[in-house]
Amino acid sequence: MDAKSVLVLVGLVLGAVAAAWAEPPAPASAVDPLDGLETLGYQPLAVVSGTLRLAGSTTLQQAAALWAEGFTAVHPDVVMAIESAGSDAGWKAFLAGAADAAILSRPVTDTERKAFAERAAVGKQKLVVVPVGFERLVWIVNAANPLTELRWSPATGVIAPAGDAAGAAVTWSRLGASGDGAAVQLRVHATELGSGTRWHLDRLLTGTTATPIDVTEHASIKDLAGAVAAERGGLGLIGDNDGAWPGVRALPLAIPADASPVADAVPGSERTPDCRPLFVALAVPQDGEWPPLVREFLAYVLSWQGQLDVVQDGLLPLTRAEVLAQREILGGPVER
Repeated sequence: MDAKSVLVLVGLVLGAVAAAWAEPPAPASAVDPLDGLETLGYQPLAVVSGTLRLAGSTTLQQAAALWAEGFTAVHPDVVMAIESAGSDAGWKAFLAGAADAAILSRPVTDTERKAFAERAAVGKQKLVVVPVGFERLVWIVNAANPLTELRWSPATGVIAPAGDAAGAAVTWSRLGASGDGAAVQLRVHATELGSGTRWHLDRLLTGTTATPIDVTEHASIKDLAGAVAAERGGLGLIGDNDGAWPGVRALPLAIPADASPVADAVPGSERTPDCRPLFVALAVPQDGEWPPLVREFLAYVLSWQGQLDVVQDGLLPLTRAEVLAQREILGGPVER
């Protein structure tokens, strides 16, 4: 083969490789979680600078790191600091002024809103809490548990009401078990108070009936899953992104078709209650323009690029309807 033929062959190979990188083939059955967001790309109104401190949920830790990477690529004079010590810790840092934004895997409570209002009255600020993604929550049970689903309603949660005496043990019959599994005592395992997952477990477990039940706390998902695997009556709640664990299996949540939305449903959303919303909380002036850095960061998070970062963290992005609903609520600062 002469030198000219070799050059032609090399060119063809390099061209094929470049084409493969430029247009990776997608499986015919693949479902794009970002479908509908393609036209909602980030369009900065101005190049901004400064420091933005985020604190809060470990669930959003990687998404926050990706936001920082993507946002500072557009705004190289921005410095972003991220502290991931849990939703409660993030809110406390935000309220104390040690963070510019709290990243939360649970809604802001009425008590927290009141505390912010008392602090913000001096600085004439208002609280902005924006959903930025979702995580599907999964109930796990001991592998020997015979149930195939957990029934849920807004009123009762997954534990049906009963006339038991105060302090009586809750058995799996209350969750729909029959036969020899009905008399097995329910043992609930959860992450520690202050985590977003624990907040949602408390809400989903008993609904508005507030059935008293003991909950054993664990410092890690690994410990929680191990405890459920070790007890025939074990029950726990983890994120779908937390992976599979030996000795346990997941139970789907059966939701009545006529169930009313939960009180903290995200505007524009039709998610089931086992999809927990994830939030960013920010303080902005009560009147006048938002700080440009805050305005641009939130616009980035609610863009196609920001939601791609959410997906890369293994979480669920907002739908187009959810993004547009938030843009409409927030108005000028994030509209493009």
